[in-house]
Amino acid sequence: MRNNFFVTTPIYYTNGIPHIGHAYSSLIADSIARFQKINWKKVKFSTWVDENSQKALDKAEEVGMEIMPYLDMMAKEHKSVWDWLNIKYSDFIRTTEARHHKLVREVLQKSFDNGDIYEGEYEWMYCVGCESFKKDEDLVYMNLTTKETFPVSDKVKASSNIVKVCPDHLKAPQTLKEKNYFFRLSKYEQLLKDYYKKNPGFVIPQDRFNEVIAFVNRGLEDFSISRETNKFGIKLPFDETQVTYVWYDALFNYVTVCDTNDSWKNDSDFWPADLHVVWKDIIRFHAIYWPAMLLSAGYELPKNVLTTGYFTVDGQKISKSLWNAIDPVEFSTKYSKDLLTLYILSSFNIGQDWDFDQKQAILTYNAKLANNFWNLLNRAVVLTLKLDLADWLSSNVDKYIWDNIKKYTKVYDESFAKYDLKWVLDSTFRFLDSVNNYVTTKEPWILMKDEAKQEEVETIMYTICESIRQVALNLYPFFPEKMSEVFSSLNLVWYTEKLESWKYLELKNEKTIFFIKEKSPILFEKYELE
Repeated sequence: MRNNFFVTTPIYYTNGIPHIGHAYSSLIADSIARFQKINWKKVKFSTWVDENSQKALDKAEEVGMEIMPYLDMMAKEHKSVWDWLNIKYSDFIRTTEARHHKLVREVLQKSFDNGDIYEGEYEWMYCVGCESFKKDEDLVYMNLTTKETFPVSDKVKASSNIVKVCPDHLKAPQTLKEKNYFFRLSKYEQLLKDYYKKNPGFVIPQDRFNEVIAFVNRGLEDFSISRETNKFGIKLPFDETQVTYVWYDALFNYVTVCDTNDSWKNDSDFWPADLHVVWKDIIRFHAIYWPAMLLSAGYELPKNVLTTGYFTVDGQKISKSLWNAIDPVEFSTKYSKDLLTLYILSSFNIGQDWDFDQKQAILTYNAKLANNFWNLLNRAVVLTLKLDLADWLSSNVDKYIWDNIKKYTKVYDESFAKYDLKWVLDSTFRFLDSVNNYVTTKEPWILMKDEAKQEEVETIMYTICESIRQVALNLYPFFPEKMSEVFSSLNLVWYTEKLESWKYLELKNEKTIFFIKEKSPILFEKYELE
């Protein structure tokens, strides 16, 4: 049985530093990777920057730099953001790397040789910001004076004041006509339909999958996979006057990071990918074009595509081109990385668009981590020190809470298996609520005054500490640094090392000795609303 797990982030462009929408996707992938790792999986987690594009060349020229020094600078910027957020990727690939160029040229030649790539001429609308083709139905009308937008289905004629624009970038697409090479997407229409039928959970969530299926059912058209006018990118192996279309090139990075001749790495064992985390605006590329390209090149298809929604600010999609992006480093420096992680992973369902609300972010953190979790941990430590209990190897867990632990961990595991991180976190904090209510009801600070109640008090305290231990294990994929400090507060300092060496299941089921020696530092400070 394959014991590997391969997860990837979306395509990150090099025209600016990552914003909070990028952080959202990377934190999802990172949490899933950590969960898989502590559950006995050998994990590969790749992230990357898309560099072979006209957009990158234009941006370099705009800032007065040569293309490669510019790309080097931006790759460094991306890495610094992920390092700051403690995103533990195992491979950071740049699409300008020689290993990637080599593989792309190989798969292009293979598809050309089997007749899936052919020469033609085409006129199309192309959005530079999206780096993608646009059809009429993909655009909106915009009043240049009022900036008001409305669907192209409205019976309005374009004029000097009303133009068709990309809804994400609010700019008119370019109309281009040139000799290109095309990929026979139409050839794979029925094969894709068959794959969707056999794999009903291929795209998550279901409403995004329904959109994909509906698009394919309308009929697939062949698409251009090269540019005659582009100056930067991977040249076609069968016609070096043409440069590979950025999306054809970029998607194969997922294969590049698994394609190695180094037997000791065994990276080839990671394909097919278990999970692609993508944004909703690139779902067609990942759920339609990408599978067809893989079939043409002779590769297995990825198992799942997890689709996120958009972050908005004041109802408008976050975009660097619209100058409304939120810097995750700046935000997490002002508050904390834990606040950022908790808010963006627990507040909304996967695939849902939502408006970033700084006030709500603070309230969520204060309620769930500062009040709920930290309050329980602090209670446990303070009361234990008052009782002067050394260890409780033989203590029992209260049956009511133990039953709740079993129910909670079952929901937790099932939700993580479905990549439902919001429900994972929701179930965790609901369980913590029940433990806090248990403590309030039992009142061990009163019972401890009665020597006859000593055994009952010890059971209560052991129950509290065991509940915290279980929660800390389960929150580790989201907050590894802070949960390591929780383990230290319970004198379980070896836990982090065990977690990182695939001992999670052992830890989950072992009999624990708690030896609390000193007060815990404040791990989750409350923040005041501005």
